[in-house]
Amino acid sequence: MKKSLIVASLLLVGSSALVAADMDNSWFVGGEFGAQKMKFTDTATVTLAGVTASESETSKLNATYEALKVGKYFEYGRVYGSLGKQNEKDDFSSYSLGLGYDYMFKNKSDFTPFLGVNASYTKGKIDDADLALMGMDKLKGFNYGIEAGIVYAATKNIELEIGARYMKSNVDSSGSDSVTYAPAVVNAKIEADNVVQYYVGLNYKF
Repeated sequence: MKKSLIVASLLLVGSSALVAADMDNSWFVGGEFGAQKMKFTDTATVTLAGVTASESETSKLNATYEALKVGKYFEYGRVYGSLGKQNEKDDFSSYSLGLGYDYMFKNKSDFTPFLGVNASYTKGKIDDADLALMGMDKLKGFNYGIEAGIVYAATKNIELEIGARYMKSNVDSSGSDSVTYAPAVVNAKIEADNVVQYYVGLNYKF
């Protein structure tokens, strides 16, 4: 009985050590603070007396954003989820829920470069009465792309990072108005073409 108790104790200690090793600095929670550039294409189509004319133009929106990240490190990389908020600019604001994977190029220094992929779902709102009448004040859709940066291990638990992302986007909204412009019918669409982000971040590993 005493021998069995000793073996069980050793197994318990061993398994606890393995769990602790797996948990040691493998999870992290962090924040991002940065700037993003969004490119849009606005298209309007007018139909009057059976004749249709269309016109498109591009526009750019520069804004700041913040994001919270939670993730886990593995042997050669990390996986994380994020929740971001784009601060309102030119009456437009948005929220994004994302998922990413980064391959970490580990080396003997405290600086670790990374290269990864990401995808996110975005919901945006334009504070504009005319667009609201056409049902175009709310945009939604997906983004996907690549990211790269460097992580610096300041301490065992604290790391700083700097990075950039390029994402293709299908965030859009469309609507029509046959009342305000009667007898003409106006159809319009707003489409996000791409999003570029630059950020600095602070992570806590546990």
